Amino acid sequence: MQPLKILGFVLGGLIALIACLLIAVKLFVNPNDYKGRITQAVKHSTGRDLTLAGDIKLAVFPWVGLDLGAVSLGNPPGFEQVPFATVKHAAVRVKLLPLLRKQLDIGRVEIDGLDLRLIKNAAGRGNWQDFGGEEAAPGSAAPGSSTSGPQTLPDLAGLIVTDSRVSFQDMVADRINLNVGHVASGVTVPIDLKAVLSTGPGAQPLPIAGKLEFTPATASKQYRIANLDLKGTMVPAPRTAPVSWKFAVPELILDLTAQTLKADGFTAHFAGARLSGSLEGNHIVDAPALGGSFKLEPLPVRGFMEGLAMTAPVTRDPKALSRLAASGEFTYGGNALGADKLNIQLDDSTLTGKAAVTNLDTKAIDFDLAVDRIDVDRYLSPAPAKMQAAPKAPEKPAAVPTSGLKSLLLHGTLSIGSATVAGMNLRQVLFSLDAKDGVAHLAPVKAQLYGGDYAGEITVDSREATPALQLNQRMSGIDVGQLLNDLAKSRRLSGRGNVTSNLTARGADSDTILKSLNGHVDTNLANGAVEGIDLWFEINRAMSLIQKQTLPSGSSSGRTRFDTFKASADLNSGVATTKDLNIASQNLHVTGQGASNLVTEAINYQLRATLYKDSSGANTKTLAEIPVTVTGTMSNPKVSPDLGGIAKARVQQELDKHKDQLKQQVQDKLQGLFK
Repeated sequence: MQPLKILGFVLGGLIALIACLLIAVKLFVNPNDYKGRITQAVKHSTGRDLTLAGDIKLAVFPWVGLDLGAVSLGNPPGFEQVPFATVKHAAVRVKLLPLLRKQLDIGRVEIDGLDLRLIKNAAGRGNWQDFGGEEAAPGSAAPGSSTSGPQTLPDLAGLIVTDSRVSFQDMVADRINLNVGHVASGVTVPIDLKAVLSTGPGAQPLPIAGKLEFTPATASKQYRIANLDLKGTMVPAPRTAPVSWKFAVPELILDLTAQTLKADGFTAHFAGARLSGSLEGNHIVDAPALGGSFKLEPLPVRGFMEGLAMTAPVTRDPKALSRLAASGEFTYGGNALGADKLNIQLDDSTLTGKAAVTNLDTKAIDFDLAVDRIDVDRYLSPAPAKMQAAPKAPEKPAAVPTSGLKSLLLHGTLSIGSATVAGMNLRQVLFSLDAKDGVAHLAPVKAQLYGGDYAGEITVDSREATPALQLNQRMSGIDVGQLLNDLAKSRRLSGRGNVTSNLTARGADSDTILKSLNGHVDTNLANGAVEGIDLWFEINRAMSLIQKQTLPSGSSSGRTRFDTFKASADLNSGVATTKDLNIASQNLHVTGQGASNLVTEAINYQLRATLYKDSSGANTKTLAEIPVTVTGTMSNPKVSPDLGGIAKARVQQELDKHKDQLKQQVQDKLQGLFK
């Protein structure tokens, strides 16, 4: 028993000695006396100013630790005179007994009220770069350090960050609460995170929570993040109830030495939408360049909008906006964002190709896209119901969408296999679009329509207060009747041929444009009819009245057939003036001139109809030349043969007939005198 007593006395003495030493350290050592040394050491190692505004408190058992008050670390030269980081309170603990054995065993580190501001200067460098003072010469090392062998991480019991904030440019993560588990070389570290993220002034705050497993490498700055699982809620306007979202990555490899990251797969869920893909990055510190792929699973658009408390648009086709799916590849870097190998499916339409925002500051866009087929009209608002009892209200003029044209920067091409637009059926549509400095130019514009071809160019100039429009187009071999029927529900003209127009206008809506329309139009059609006017019927009625004969039986056919229809028109302030109207058929030839007001639809034409008895051979005989006046409106024309003119023509024919008979009689008498 005696040896045990001696050992007990020795151990008790050692413990008493250690206790006395700790009490002496506590009583006689003031850590605030070392503030100057601490700030100088930080300045030497980081090149930045450390400010210790609060008192430093020392703990000695069972941990040797420091409690720090308010602390701030400055920015390097060339940045704003604001702190790089500030901390309201921090505590660091080191185990005493391992320290006596020259082992650094760090306990839990606690940080409260961290405010970390990550910014870039005008040269594009971040205040987190060059995080060191004077760089050591190659091959040199700090005193007492070793450069051989892999560097290991100190053993850290954990890290707790509470009520903190991290900002980068306009992105802010606020109310951060971070709990990091045991940290050691080669050990997987569990991490739990809660924060509120916002992306700029006025942006909707986005609460997030998540967990991951972090594995630091032992010999390089390559790290593995596994089982990343972020989730949260957001309240998109006008919804009042929160919408859940989730983002997960099975594994992410981050290499700070090579400045690369790689995530072979990620998944995201938001209000019923499911997105998956992959991600790779280079130069992630100096100049981030990201790329990867994405796939949006088929999504019911209307159901998705209803889930966000958004009202789905009412469309002419109730089944429109039923399905949306997408896939492709994306890139980000150099202030540009691009998408390639796009495959976007909306209902029955598929869009493929590529598009890119080439400058995120100016929003300049390049694109090369193709659509297999699309019915644009099915996505428009339903036509208003017809009210028979109530008087028809005047339709509001359609506004020209030029509000965003002044800042628009677009360049690209779009091809469409088949399309229905404003009732027109188009095939093999191709156009190129350039928009810059308030001028949008579509050229060339090509399409196949109604058995013919369309070629044209369109320019919209919004540099001045009133937009200007220029339209040059040519339609060749088209079925005009079918075109007018589908486009304007009009059957006033039929036939096949060519229409060429060169027009200019100014205005912010359809009415103003019509009133300012100037230019020239040429029309050359064959084998058609002017609908709503039966010149043969009207002329026969007039001839019967002049000759006091019974009116012809039957009714008007409502159309004047022609073999050729040729006319040109000069437009001035929305009024089309024609001086060379020429309509020809086997027994009827109509020429004339007149004007049409495109705004009021009023028409006034003076025509001369020439009737032929037989035009099948060389001996064409004229029956009559009838003046005809056409007035009224385009939708309700009124044909009025000139009865006085018809009577004069009839009298002239009789005079000519009797004149020939009298001349023959005189000749016969003269011949008898000389016999």
